[in-house]
Amino acid sequence: MGIDYGYDLYLPTHVVGQALRAAASIARERIGSVDVVVPGGERITLPFRGEPADDVDHWSLDACLFFPVGDEAIRAWAEVERREGRQEHPDAQGRIWVGSVYLSFWRSCGLRPGYSRLDFTVASSSMSRLFEQSASIRGAFIGLAESVGAAFLVLDREGDGDEICWPPGGNDLAALAGSWPEVG
Repeated sequence: MGIDYGYDLYLPTHVVGQALRAAASIARERIGSVDVVVPGGERITLPFRGEPADDVDHWSLDACLFFPVGDEAIRAWAEVERREGRQEHPDAQGRIWVGSVYLSFWRSCGLRPGYSRLDFTVASSSMSRLFEQSASIRGAFIGLAESVGAAFLVLDREGDGDEICWPPGGNDLAALAGSWPEVG
C-alpha cells in the first residue's frame, strides 16, 4: 500500500461553488464532464470524471490539474512524463498536468459548523511525493485557498506530520478552527 498525500482545503460552506470553479480553471479538459449541486442549490458542470452529485454531504470526483513547471520537483516529474510518453512538454502557459487527483467534498469539515472541506488527494506514492516536494504545486493550492477566502489549507500526510500551509503561523487545526468566524 502506497502513500496518499493531498491538500485539504477548509472553507466556509457557502464558497464551495466558488472553490470548485477555481479548481476547474486549472483542470485538464477532455477527461470528462460531471454536474454537481453545491450547498445552496447551485448546479455546476465541472471538467472532471465521476458520478453526478446532488446537494449531499459527501462526494468524490477524479480530476487532472495543471501546475506551473516552476521548481526542480515538478521539472523532474515533467521529464519522466515526457520520457514515458504521457505528456510531450509543458503547455503554452508553462504548466504540466498531474492526475489522477481525487477531489472529495465533505459538507462538514468536522471542526466547526458552517465549514466544509475539499480534499485533493493524488493516486500514487510518486504523485504524493511530488505534492509534498513541489513549491509550484503548493503555491497553486495556496493561491486557490486565498482566492476563495478559505480558513486554511493543510498538506495531509495521512496523519504523519500534517502541515498547515496557509495561513502561515499555525500548527494546531482544532485551535485554529476555534478562531474562525461563525458562518450561517
